[in-house]
Amino acid sequence: MHAIRETQTVENGQIQLQLPKEFWGRPVEIIVLPAGEEPRKQAPKSLRGNLKRYAQAGLIGEEEGTWQNAVKEKYESR
Repeated sequence: MHAIRETQTVENGQIQLQLPKEFWGRPVEIIVLPAGEEPRKQAPKSLRGNLKRYAQAGLIGEEEGTWQNAVKEKYESR
């Protein structure tokens, strides 16, 4: 991906940008930001609750101690 980053002063609400031939005839994305300001970063998304749709209501009560029981079953005979 080829990108161009250029700083210009806006005059009469306009800027001018000459693009290389590799951009000609292709769709381009234009993003304009005030110089010296970084775009706001989005808050990190949490996975909390995203798996709720897969929950099985009948098994929720059995979750307590499940990991400990599985380890006990696996290593009890040693």
